Amino acid sequence: MRPVLAAVGLMCALVVPALAQNPPDTTRSAQDSTLRVFFDCPNFDRGCDFDFMRTEIGFVNWVRNREDADVHILISTQQTGGGGDDYTITFIGLKRFRGTTDTLHYISNTTDTRDEIRKGLAHVLKLGLIRFVATTPLSSRIEVSYSAPAAAQTSAAVHDPWNYWVFRISLNGSYQAQKTNNDFSAFTNVSARRVTERWKVSIGLSGGYQESNVHFRQDSVTAFTFRALNRNYGGNVLVARSLGSHWSAGLTGSVTHATFVNQAHQIRITPAIEYDFFPYSQSTRGLMTLRYAIGVNQADYIDTTVYDKTSEALPIQTLTLSVSATQPWGTISASAQGSTFLRSGTINKNSLTFFGSTSLRLVRGLNVNFFGFASIVHDQLFLPKGGADEVTVLLKRRQFETSFFYQAFFGLSYSFGSIYNNIVNPRFEGGGGGVFFID
Repeated sequence: MRPVLAAVGLMCALVVPALAQNPPDTTRSAQDSTLRVFFDCPNFDRGCDFDFMRTEIGFVNWVRNREDADVHILISTQQTGGGGDDYTITFIGLKRFRGTTDTLHYISNTTDTRDEIRKGLAHVLKLGLIRFVATTPLSSRIEVSYSAPAAAQTSAAVHDPWNYWVFRISLNGSYQAQKTNNDFSAFTNVSARRVTERWKVSIGLSGGYQESNVHFRQDSVTAFTFRALNRNYGGNVLVARSLGSHWSAGLTGSVTHATFVNQAHQIRITPAIEYDFFPYSQSTRGLMTLRYAIGVNQADYIDTTVYDKTSEALPIQTLTLSVSATQPWGTISASAQGSTFLRSGTINKNSLTFFGSTSLRLVRGLNVNFFGFASIVHDQLFLPKGGADEVTVLLKRRQFETSFFYQAFFGLSYSFGSIYNNIVNPRFEGGGGGVFFID
């Protein structure tokens, strides 16, 4: 328990200076008093890239809650006959604009990439917002095309009583049962996050409980019940500081408990530095970062490990290369991460993980989609000593020894025919159904 208390104390000591970055806001700019807009796209369609919208439409203040907004942008979609989407964009006036409502449409083609769709949607949003922005102090900056102020003016401080802090609490659970088995799971998460141009602070607590029961009856006399139970909980903290348009430094810390991987407690503290080959300001279009972290990993095990350890503290280092891009030809995201323990005798205890996803338009109408990851694993120091019975193996109560993990998904689609894509016909699309197997 002492290592856990020490880790929590160290996290607090690291976070408090960041929390103290709360200077009083003494200036009110034109940007502060301009239109406040709430972006509401519940379907999370490909065009609803909120980061892109905030980058492209800088003449409004985007707010997190509808109650704080002057205009509520509500977006809904329906599929067109040609396989594209008809975006219905409703501009709902609130507060001083109450009673004012406009509706515009944007129609995407089935062959459009994500970048083409979000650009087209952003263009329609700009057109719909102009009539509202025209009554604000920022209207003097608006012409037929908008010229954004200098970077310092664009990011002028906006009065915010929460000082950019956002809090989130979630609780999820599920239960399913049949005659021979039942499963129950519950997950909870509490987080606090503050993001400014210079600082990023994130604090999170989470917990999970999973239980599976299998009931087997051989005859009227003989019956068995097997249970698989996994618990996990922990906390994490991130403090990152901008060091310019390409560099940043930070520190991550975590405390975890996970029965599946034989961890009574694991504490990890890793300072890190990151370099972005492109300016961070261009992150919505392209990002290529190299991050190096070095720190210590302290673990207390539930059962004695195959290395005859009940606890150990080891130096650890990681190197991560991440690449992402959104272009007219499609989207791509990939990363590679290598980690190794540094103590003598454990240098060969390492892992290498690759991740990738892409959506590419090869030619007009032909698209390919891919998602996958693969890991080469040689650092399973937590494996418990001794074998496992059949029940543990079948119900997957714990992680077993392996030298690799991999998973992949692949898809290919081709569309052709009429180029006209403007008609929406929702007939016979309602309702739902399913098939249930009862034993």
